[in-house]
Amino acid sequence: MGISKEEAIKELQNRETVFVAYSQATKLPYVKCDEETYNDQAWIFSTEEGIKEFGKKMLEEKVLLMGMKFTKKDYPRLYGTFYAIGVNTVVWVDGEDKIEIDLTDIAKQADMSKIEPAKRPLLNPTLELSGIYFMQELRRPVEKDQHGNLRELEEELIVNLKKSEYLVAMNVDPEDPKKINIPYLKNKKEEILQPVFTDVMELEKFTKGQKLRIAKVPFAKLPELLIDKAMAYAVNPLGFNLVLNREQLNKIIGLK
Repeated sequence: MGISKEEAIKELQNRETVFVAYSQATKLPYVKCDEETYNDQAWIFSTEEGIKEFGKKMLEEKVLLMGMKFTKKDYPRLYGTFYAIGVNTVVWVDGEDKIEIDLTDIAKQADMSKIEPAKRPLLNPTLELSGIYFMQELRRPVEKDQHGNLRELEEELIVNLKKSEYLVAMNVDPEDPKKINIPYLKNKKEEILQPVFTDVMELEKFTKGQKLRIAKVPFAKLPELLIDKAMAYAVNPLGFNLVLNREQLNKIIGLK
């Protein structure tokens, strides 16, 4: 008989723990585009064994996953993350049973319409989703000619990068408000990267409650905000971590 939709929804809302498939390439939930429905699916499992089995199967396609355990109190944040990254369905796997459920049936999205536009927290689900698909494929450890539709994925990502807004974090000296420090990161080669974020959830992963001043800027403004000592921006450094240098930024904007 399998599991009914009602039972699956109940489990996804009330079960004590679940295991979510995360992508090692993006440090975000693994998202799969269903070949028939084109739904953007996240995968949730009732047991650790279930997710390990799925991980093994995906490994044959050189897709590297990790299982993340969530408890009931974390579900609102988890489903909020799904909305933020553009997921629209969840595949619930419980033993032999598997069923796809619309995300809207499991959790409602926070209603931002009551908040005036200027104060709404920035979310960029379309950009997050295109970044996830591109990075999941780009970082799949296969020969160059074995990559799937990388070109299309890149083109879609570029379109979305161009039309989105971003959050840039600044550290303002309380003694001297004119003194502004821009937080930066170093990569393994000790090169300096400046973080920039597509949405509030990615920003919060980085600031971890630190009080920083945040500016919301369009893509075209990013080149002038890149600090001199930075080699490039790291877009969502704790997420899909897309590195864009000055040349790439200008090329996307259309300045040769």
